[in-house]
Amino acid sequence: MSSFVSAFRRALAVLPALFGTLAFPAGWFDSFSSRAQEFRSLAESYSSGGNAVGVTVEEARDSVAKAMDEISPEEEYYIGRAFAAKILVMYPVCDNPDAQKYMNMILHSLAVFSERPVLFKDYSIVILDSDEVNAFASSGGHILVTKGLAACAQSEDALAAVIAHEVAHILLKHSVGAIKSSRLASSAMKAGADAYVAAGGDAGVAGDVSGRIDEAITEIIRTGYSQTQELSADAKALELLNDAGYDPHSMDSMLRALESRSSPSDSAGFGRTHPSPSVRLKNVGLRYRFYPPSSSFKKSPSRDVRFAAFRKSLFGE
Repeated sequence: MSSFVSAFRRALAVLPALFGTLAFPAGWFDSFSSRAQEFRSLAESYSSGGNAVGVTVEEARDSVAKAMDEISPEEEYYIGRAFAAKILVMYPVCDNPDAQKYMNMILHSLAVFSERPVLFKDYSIVILDSDEVNAFASSGGHILVTKGLAACAQSEDALAAVIAHEVAHILLKHSVGAIKSSRLASSAMKAGADAYVAAGGDAGVAGDVSGRIDEAITEIIRTGYSQTQELSADAKALELLNDAGYDPHSMDSMLRALESRSSPSDSAGFGRTHPSPSVRLKNVGLRYRFYPPSSSFKKSPSRDVRFAAFRKSLFGE
């Protein structure tokens, strides 16, 4: 068995424990076993480098044209699934059900107040076992946050700011935009689509998705979203925080924590995929006038208790 497949299976082994106890909307976990098999099949097809059916010139042209079509919520999910699959090969999953449940609680507290409270298979968040400071969001509600980034948060509101920023990318369809603007189709994804069909998936969805995602998601992972998209995600995050009862000004404290850990030569993590914290601080600073002052947000004592338990569980504090 290749190291690629082994990495996927190690990650998949902990996913039921990470997600299984959460109170997600009905239907979210109904097909978990089949979805796990999808990931296994996808991993195996990636590792084999095969292309079960081949791609003709006509199919290649068609997939380029389809890159500009509207993408359905169902397609959004499967595009994001492929994105998450690549990330889970690069980073190990943190095996901590309590921390996982806590972050998903925050995620759904934010999402329920958004314009898209429910997605095709709902929102989900995975903690990556890495000290790198980074996070990823893709279409369909997939969010991945490293332990290194979570460690920068000094309150539940600050952690909510991190998650709200990633939710904003999904709401603003930034990864979908990257897919639609891509003019090249990768036949390598065809094997992944074939594996999905073999696992019982819809052939039409898989065929449509296969030609549009590989190049774009690789570029997003490598360089992140554009500066304009990152700043617009920050602005949207402030709105989400406010509507969910979190302090929008917590974004400021989170960005200052990131600033203290960054340097001009930083080329990893957020330094590679996000604008500098100083640029982001200036951007959100101009928007705080639209929100009540920090003192008007009354935190319940239980919020601090929850966050302390999270820190102890994840970092042993």
